[in-house]
Amino acid sequence: MVPVDVERHARDFMDAAKKLQLYFIRLQHEDQPSKEIILRKEISIMEEELKTKTEMIKKHEKLIQGWRKELKDQFDKHVTELEKV
Repeated sequence: MVPVDVERHARDFMDAAKKLQLYFIRLQHEDQPSKEIILRKEISIMEEELKTKTEMIKKHEKLIQGWRKELKDQFDKHVTELEKV
């Protein structure tokens, strides 16, 4: 009968498992973007959002200017009609 060194096999297995775990942890960290890359992406998203909102503000300002002109025209029209009376 061949003597089996169970403790040695268990120790070898645990060493191999630890090496494998460290390997996968390193792989996982390599796949994750750095804080700098994350911040650059967030800044880019915020800049795009700011651009969109600025365009919306300009659009609404033009609408408001149009409404003001219409109101002024109506006001002038009513003043003219009242002056005739």
